[in-house]
Amino acid sequence: MSRATFALHFKAAAGVGLVGYLTEWRMLLADRALRQGRVSLANLAQSPGYANESALSHAFKRVISRSPKRARGTRYWPDGMS
Repeated sequence: MSRATFALHFKAAAGVGLVGYLTEWRMLLADRALRQGRVSLANLAQSPGYANESALSHAFKRVISRSPKRARGTRYWPDGMS
């Protein structure tokens, strides 16, 4: 299957494009890590795709609708509910 065909099938099945899905998934993982206090924002920013903390912070706020600092201050619920 070509990449273009895969992208079309993925969007039809998931309702969102592959890059958008991956970005949201990564931000949800970052949100969980911040809530649990397991990792710093600097360490999260070193993951592929983010040049620095500021880039990660902007993406995080766009996807999660709150700053990483506010996320760190909220209680983590294992089932994903806050």
